[in-house]
Amino acid sequence: MPRGPWRRRHTEYVFGRGKKDQKALASVLDLLEQRALFADKVDWSTVRPEIAAAADDPEQLELKLFHLVREVGGPHGGVRRPRRPPVEPELPTVEMQGEAAVVALPACAEQDARAYAEAGRSALEGVEPERWIVDLRGNGGGAMWPMLAAVAPLLRGDGEIGAFVDRDGGRIPWTLRDGAVGMGGIAQALGLKGRREGAVSVLTDGYTAGSGEAVAVAFRGLPDVRSYGAPTLGLSTGIESAALPDGLVVSVATSRFADRAGTVYGSRIAPDVPSEDPLSMALWDL
Repeated sequence: MPRGPWRRRHTEYVFGRGKKDQKALASVLDLLEQRALFADKVDWSTVRPEIAAAADDPEQLELKLFHLVREVGGPHGGVRRPRRPPVEPELPTVEMQGEAAVVALPACAEQDARAYAEAGRSALEGVEPERWIVDLRGNGGGAMWPMLAAVAPLLRGDGEIGAFVDRDGGRIPWTLRDGAVGMGGIAQALGLKGRREGAVSVLTDGYTAGSGEAVAVAFRGLPDVRSYGAPTLGLSTGIESAALPDGLVVSVATSRFADRAGTVYGSRIAPDVPSEDPLSMALWDL
């Protein structure tokens, strides 16, 4: 199940000791060596024995894996343990401001994906403004597909809306078909069918990250779309994750986002119109 923003594979290992633990750690290191964007920065013949030697000390292992992940994958990745989710998730909303509908897209935790997509469909249902504003300010990422599903009707019809591009140039497209968004043609979340007309303004700031940046990228290359605000945080990369037997999850960047026109990102995304008050600017510019 893809997650935050791209979880192409998530291997759950059976908890155990000895050979099972060694095999799990070896699989994590395989992921880093074979898939991480900057895996060629390290000497794996040296790194792998160093990591294996720390396997009996959980704190040292976590620290060494954290530094390794950042070195071979960049800032979008790391190590973490499961956290208790907040009780009430933030969900998409729509507010009319004059002739424009302002669609606010907060971050989305994976466990809230279904509720988020449902809220997105409900928020847009029956709304037919002249223009749209998609507000991604403060969206720190999470589950990517519910966010894209929430704005599916604004992405202007079926087809490719973006892509993951790996370190070798391989592409896995993000697709939209009959309101369903996914990768490689496999649906991951369902939004409203059809398309809504009207110019679209996209708002970003320095806290727009990860999956929030993926939504911004999905609007790139469309006619009648302009972005306002400040450059994004710069985590416009897809990650893959694997879990160790003690519950530690290792995530590493293995791809960069690309828009439908073929432009590849991977760092901060600058808006078309820099502004300290992007909502007012977008409303004025309409």
